[in-house]
Amino acid sequence: MTFSAAFLSKHSVSSRPADPPQDRETLRRCAISRRSLGMVELVLPAMALRNAVVARWARDHSVAVDVRDGRELAVAVGAGIHPIRMTAHGAGLTADELVFCAANLGVGRVVVNGPAQIDVLAATGRRGHRVLVSMGRGGLAAPVADCRRFELVGLYGEIGPDEHHFVSYPAAIGDMLLEMSQIRRTHGVVLTRIALGGCGLTFGAGPGHLSEVANAIDETLDDACATLRFPRPVVVVSAQPGSVRV
Repeated sequence: MTFSAAFLSKHSVSSRPADPPQDRETLRRCAISRRSLGMVELVLPAMALRNAVVARWARDHSVAVDVRDGRELAVAVGAGIHPIRMTAHGAGLTADELVFCAANLGVGRVVVNGPAQIDVLAATGRRGHRVLVSMGRGGLAAPVADCRRFELVGLYGEIGPDEHHFVSYPAAIGDMLLEMSQIRRTHGVVLTRIALGGCGLTFGAGPGHLSEVANAIDETLDDACATLRFPRPVVVVSAQPGSVRV
């Protein structure tokens, strides 16, 4: 799979003349967003990279980026994000796009939420796919854990109103750690990553809200890990596009 120059140009970072005061404000918001989350890792939505300042900041600071469909894939590639920093969400990608991400680009991680995506990845012939399994999709951990082509590294969940969503970050952390503990008992695999998306966090939100999110996650993580005697995993939070102009 390849992207034409015209397609990349259409979805790449903005080429409008730089506005130094606007640039400084954008960089300030980016830095605040990351710093306010403390030990929680920020993941940018790919569409935020259409702002050239955000794209440069993401490259310079090795910020992780979510890719959820073909358009976002083109934006991330066009912005020069290193593939190892990308997380590809299989649910929104075609089979060809998923193969391109996993086998050609070599993205850092892939989130799967159905057996078809697992089959596509297994058929690439490439080993070492680092995979996260979506919560609420029962039975996916076993085929990923049992396949030698995969490395099951974590779980993915979303905050929101739908049936498979969690109502809050603490609720998600508690349930996901319980599932990780069960996977350790059943498959002998210790997962090291919790990824959270959905509508819980907006890119560019004020530092007070971001600090509250980080504190809620840290407190729940400490309590749950102590109760379950489970090693503390890395927690990454995907932001939704927000007040940073793109």
